[in-house]
Amino acid sequence: MRSYPVHYAVSRPATFTRLQLAMRMVAFLALGVLGLSFGAVFLFAYLALPVYAASRLGNGRASLAYAEQDGPRVVRALRWFAAVSAWAALVADRLPGASPDEVVTLTIETRTPPAEPTAGAALWRVITGLPSALVLGVLGFVGSFVWLWAALSILIAQQVGPHAFHYLTGLQRWSVRLLAYQASLVDDYPPFSFEDDPVAVPPTARVVHGTPRRLS
Repeated sequence: MRSYPVHYAVSRPATFTRLQLAMRMVAFLALGVLGLSFGAVFLFAYLALPVYAASRLGNGRASLAYAEQDGPRVVRALRWFAAVSAWAALVADRLPGASPDEVVTLTIETRTPPAEPTAGAALWRVITGLPSALVLGVLGFVGSFVWLWAALSILIAQQVGPHAFHYLTGLQRWSVRLLAYQASLVDDYPPFSFEDDPVAVPPTARVVHGTPRRLS
């Protein structure tokens, strides 16, 4: 049984600094002044990615061309989103600099022969993705309390406990998988799981963007 083709991994920082926690609070306040939140950014991506995929596929573009030409561009955007979200979610202790690889590892595999998504099928994912999005919303609500506990742990001991870190990382992994599905980069429905079980990429697989690597 092969693993899900979206792999998200991040190393747990040895320590979390109080300064970075204060920077997060200022960033949240700044977004609040603008009437925005990270949840709103995710919702925008959830709706915008199927529209983007449909517009590209509706241009007479073959699915293989979409995967090879648009896929890397979309995955780069997802990697930056994942890196910034990891910082906001207390999964990483710093924002990325020149590359999101400094914070997270995200790889998305497409298999040969590729699927043949259409513009209509891409747009339909706004509906088919709802079960995963709704469950993620419930888990995210619980995650807000986990985040507060993790923030308190940083204030006291500059640490995030392993269980809280696992939960917060799982939320990030789930959200990235769902967005990759919304972008029609993968056909398999996102698993209802926090776990990541990477396996060796088989010879018939192509990595759209990023190089799988094992984190120690």
